[in-house]
Amino acid sequence: MSKTKDLPDEEKSGEHDNLNDQNNQKDGDKKPPEPQHEFPTIEEHAATLSVSAPIFAGVMQCKKWASGKRVPLTDFKQAVKDFSGASMGGE
Repeated sequence: MSKTKDLPDEEKSGEHDNLNDQNNQKDGDKKPPEPQHEFPTIEEHAATLSVSAPIFAGVMQCKKWASGKRVPLTDFKQAVKDFSGASMGGE
Protein backbone atom coordinates (compact mmCIF):
# COMPACT_ATOMS: atom_id res chain seq x y z
CA MET A 1 0.00 0.00 0.00
CA SER A 2 1.31 3.50 -0.86
CA LYS A 3 2.07 5.89 1.98
CA THR A 4 1.00 8.96 -0.02
CA LYS A 5 -2.58 7.76 0.18
CA ASP A 6 -2.67 8.46 3.95
CA LEU A 7 -0.91 11.85 3.83
CA PRO A 8 -2.72 15.20 3.72
CA ASP A 9 -2.97 16.82 0.27
CA GLU A 10 -0.24 19.43 0.94
CA GLU A 11 2.27 16.71 1.82
CA LYS A 12 1.39 14.70 -1.31
CA SER A 13 1.99 17.72 -3.54
CA GLY A 14 5.28 18.67 -1.92
CA GLU A 15 3.98 22.05 -0.64
CA HIS A 16 4.95 21.06 2.88
CA ASP A 17 8.61 20.83 1.80
CA ASN A 18 8.49 24.40 0.45
CA LEU A 19 7.28 25.68 3.83
CA ASN A 20 10.12 23.90 5.62
CA ASP A 21 12.65 25.36 3.18
CA GLN A 22 11.40 28.87 3.96
CA ASN A 23 11.54 28.26 7.73
CA ASN A 24 15.05 26.77 7.59
CA GLN A 25 16.86 29.71 5.98
CA LYS A 26 20.41 30.37 7.06
CA ASP A 27 20.85 32.88 9.89
CA GLY A 28 22.89 35.09 7.55
CA ASP A 29 19.88 35.45 5.25
CA LYS A 30 17.62 36.84 7.99
CA LYS A 31 17.29 40.55 8.59
CA PRO A 32 18.11 41.65 12.13
CA PRO A 33 15.01 42.46 14.19
CA GLU A 34 13.96 46.09 14.24
CA PRO A 35 15.12 47.84 17.42
CA GLN A 36 12.23 48.37 19.79
CA HIS A 37 12.04 51.63 21.66
CA GLU A 38 11.88 51.01 25.37
CA PHE A 39 11.22 53.71 27.90
CA PRO A 40 13.33 53.92 31.05
CA THR A 41 11.96 52.27 34.18
CA ILE A 42 10.17 54.33 36.80
CA GLU A 43 13.16 53.74 39.10
CA GLU A 44 15.47 55.25 36.48
CA HIS A 45 13.18 58.27 36.10
CA ALA A 46 13.08 58.73 39.88
CA ALA A 47 16.87 58.65 40.11
CA THR A 48 17.30 61.04 37.16
CA LEU A 49 14.82 63.53 38.63
CA SER A 50 15.95 63.04 42.26
CA VAL A 51 12.45 62.08 43.40
CA SER A 52 12.48 61.26 47.12
CA ALA A 53 11.70 57.71 48.23
CA PRO A 54 8.39 58.63 49.99
CA ILE A 55 7.13 60.55 46.93
CA PHE A 56 8.20 57.75 44.62
CA ALA A 57 6.45 55.14 46.78
CA GLY A 58 3.30 57.27 46.83
CA VAL A 59 3.33 57.70 43.05
CA MET A 60 3.75 53.96 42.58
CA GLN A 61 0.85 53.26 44.94
CA CYS A 62 -1.50 55.83 43.38
CA LYS A 63 -0.73 54.78 39.81
CA LYS A 64 -0.67 51.07 40.73
CA TRP A 65 2.75 50.79 39.09
CA ALA A 66 4.96 47.80 39.86
CA SER A 67 8.74 47.97 40.10
CA GLY A 68 10.37 47.90 36.70
CA LYS A 69 7.44 49.50 34.88
CA ARG A 70 8.54 51.44 31.81
CA VAL A 71 6.82 54.74 31.07
CA PRO A 72 7.63 57.86 29.07
CA LEU A 73 9.32 60.64 31.03
CA THR A 74 6.35 62.95 30.46
CA ASP A 75 3.99 60.41 32.05
CA PHE A 76 6.29 59.99 35.04
CA LYS A 77 6.65 63.74 35.56
CA GLN A 78 2.88 64.19 35.37
CA ALA A 79 2.32 61.40 37.88
CA VAL A 80 4.78 62.99 40.34
CA LYS A 81 3.17 66.41 39.83
CA ASP A 82 -0.33 65.01 40.35
CA PHE A 83 0.71 63.12 43.46
CA SER A 84 2.66 66.02 44.96
CA GLY A 85 -0.24 68.42 44.41
CA ALA A 86 -2.93 66.11 45.78
CA SER A 87 -4.52 66.76 49.15
CA MET A 88 -3.81 64.46 52.09
CA GLY A 89 -7.35 63.09 51.93
CA GLY A 90 -6.96 62.25 48.27
CA GLU A 91 -9.82 64.51 47.23
